[in-house]
Amino acid sequence: MAYSRKVISNEGDRVVLEKAEAREIYRTWQSLRDNDFVRARLERCEKVYGSGARDRVRFYMRQMKEGQIE
Repeated sequence: MAYSRKVISNEGDRVVLEKAEAREIYRTWQSLRDNDFVRARLERCEKVYGSGARDRVRFYMRQMKEGQIE
């Protein structure tokens, strides 16, 4: 069996996890209106999901606000 050093990513799982994170942040923000909470969680997303995660999660949150996704 040959091993490869190439990293195979499964972006499908990441998308689902980031959408779930965005849903949790957005719904909590709707209840508490706490912007500090949102900033802290977005920083956490960057550490957990990698670079660019903050922007992707913000994009999903914007879509939720506009009613494009639930």
